[in-house]
Amino acid sequence: MKAAFLLLLGLAVNAIAAGQNSVNYNLRVSSLDGGGLRATSASYCNDGSVSGFGGLATASTPQETARTGYAGQLYEVTSFTLSAPSTNLNEAASMPLYAVQFLDDGTVSPASSFAHWSFTGPLASVDTAGIVTAAEVSQNTPAWVGANLEGWTASLNLTVIFIGILPGYNQITGQLLSGGNMRLSFVGSNGVNYALDRCYNLSTPVNWVPQVTNPAGVNGLLVFTNLANPTTNNFWRVRSVL
Repeated sequence: MKAAFLLLLGLAVNAIAAGQNSVNYNLRVSSLDGGGLRATSASYCNDGSVSGFGGLATASTPQETARTGYAGQLYEVTSFTLSAPSTNLNEAASMPLYAVQFLDDGTVSPASSFAHWSFTGPLASVDTAGIVTAAEVSQNTPAWVGANLEGWTASLNLTVIFIGILPGYNQITGQLLSGGNMRLSFVGSNGVNYALDRCYNLSTPVNWVPQVTNPAGVNGLLVFTNLANPTTNNFWRVRSVL
């Protein structure tokens, strides 16, 4: 009798979607699904449902995570970060900001479209997708942008880069100092190398003699100091060098 009972149990497990009968019941169809199929006998009628399954499914390339069912939605945020492709942003230009939630199951949740944005400094806007746009500036200027989501905050310091033309661009101004030195100021482009040349006569062919080469500083400002020859005319020029 025990062997027969075990045999019947094995048949019941393997015949998931088939009709089953005994002297006490008639089970027309049994299935494991998310619907609501009916099982009946002479003594009962049952409309049952297993509902949906839940959990995590991940892929490494591209990195994606699918959270299904109620159980798959249970997580805790462990940290919240804000980053950008660069901390320098040219005036009137745009770039994306990346707000990311790190979760306790080791996954991450991009949050740029859900975060609340704030900023200070010469920034024109940060849209709902996290795209920041710089305003126009007259010099390199610091800015700040912050993101807030579900009680977590993160921030990022930026520099809006001046790329326009400053007053006095490509012009030399001179100031005679004590001891015969000439202080020569020039406005060029930030980070570009410039050479100072001198000659004593502008008659062709002009013999320009290189004096010194320096990179332009913040806002393109460049200052040279050169000892003037008091016995003749002195002429200077500034040129960019690669």
